[in-house]
Amino acid sequence: MKKIFRLSIILLLLIFLTSCGSKKSPTGGPEDIEKPVIISSLPPQYSNISEGRIEINFSKPLDKTTIPHSIYIYPPVMNKKITVDKNSIIIQINEKLLHDTNYYVIISTRLKDIRGNSPDENQTLVFTSGKLNQLRLSGTIDYEYTRDISLPVQMSLLSDDSLLVLSQVARGSSYALEPLNPAHYILRAYIDKNLNGHYDFTQEPYFEQPVRVEHSTNLNLFLAYADTTKPNIKLVTPKHNREIEITFTEAIKGYNSIRINRLDNKEELPVLLSYLEEDKLTVLTAPQEAFAYTMEISGAEDRKGNVMQVINSEFRASTVLDTQPPEVLYSSPRNGTSVKSREPILEVCFSEVIPRSSIKVSLKAAETKTDIPLDILQSDSRIYRFKPQKPLQNYRSYVLTVSATDISGNGMPESFILNFLPLIYQE
Repeated sequence: MKKIFRLSIILLLLIFLTSCGSKKSPTGGPEDIEKPVIISSLPPQYSNISEGRIEINFSKPLDKTTIPHSIYIYPPVMNKKITVDKNSIIIQINEKLLHDTNYYVIISTRLKDIRGNSPDENQTLVFTSGKLNQLRLSGTIDYEYTRDISLPVQMSLLSDDSLLVLSQVARGSSYALEPLNPAHYILRAYIDKNLNGHYDFTQEPYFEQPVRVEHSTNLNLFLAYADTTKPNIKLVTPKHNREIEITFTEAIKGYNSIRINRLDNKEELPVLLSYLEEDKLTVLTAPQEAFAYTMEISGAEDRKGNVMQVINSEFRASTVLDTQPPEVLYSSPRNGTSVKSREPILEVCFSEVIPRSSIKVSLKAAETKTDIPLDILQSDSRIYRFKPQKPLQNYRSYVLTVSATDISGNGMPESFILNFLPLIYQE
């Protein structure tokens, strides 16, 4: 009988011990997946901790074995003791703190309760050793891809020697980190798309920049994906016997040179003009013959700084003659409207690339017919920008007249006329 009683006691102890580390209720109830959250602290946040004791209270009992790798303090406190009492973390500081300095206690997601549940995100509690510094670092958040705007942004503020100062999660189009000590910092931000707790190169958008905070400071973020793919030619399309359109695999920032030769005898086809717009390069050439050509582009660089030293592509020239005259697609300002500057930039967009030597433009005062000299700010492209060399008169109408001929000699059937009026209200 005694033997049976002892076996029963041992069996009950084994059941109790195995249930302690399980997420399931000892009675077989639902799985415990509730995450621990901070309920309060003593002293409260932003209070003075010169007495050397901080108590942080959680909603659930904590696993004390996870404490050493989940609690960080900045500025670093070397002489301290951290203990756990059921739901509470107690930090005893046994050294003199820096005067009038904010201290940051970071609770990371490595912390676990006795059921193995971690907090949803890193949290930072702020205390002070005297007067609270209330500097602020804030700004907007822009995203390379707008689809990411709904995702949480993991933000870390580090000291200039890369020690973690503050950890926070931002959402949407802006952020604010406060209250801060005056110092040199490094701000890092990324989106943890696969929820593995760290940044994955090329797979997640990232931002990092040093910043000096001596007063409340603005720093705007741009979360972009790392890109190591070099640009290449996707398609070569001869539009007619004087124009070739090259489509790249991505938007191009620039290139060094372009060379076109006949494939059979290597005779060079003169390139007269080229115009780059996003991922498309328009090339105007001397008349092409009905042969195969090879094209070589050197130093093509994308917006992430990846450079393809040499790109080669073969294509067959077009023998189609261009008989379509150029058209004006739009202008800024629109015809018959006003401008809010006496030195406006006048923009005219054509249906095709126009050489600068093939455009005629004039600006006249509508009433006096006086010619106004113009500077051409942008040319040899589809878009031309003009600016008067002297301020125009307020409340006086002006007429911009533009005519153009394309590379094939097709002229506009009639000039484009733009009437506008400088209208600046004076108090």
